[in-house]
Amino acid sequence: MSRLKVNGRSYSVNAAPDTPLLWVLREDLRLTGTKFGCGRGHCGCCTVHLNGEAMRS
Repeated sequence: MSRLKVNGRSYSVNAAPDTPLLWVLREDLRLTGTKFGCGRGHCGCCTVHLNGEAMRS
């Protein structure tokens, strides 16, 4: 079980450690604002802010 905070709200998720953050956000938490694009992190569709820094999810 992992805990994370998204948009000021705390969540517990039961995902494998190698599960992409994008999948956790969209499938487990149903937060669909982050999109799947190229699948390699090049196009920027999967960008999220982690501790105030933009990262590919």
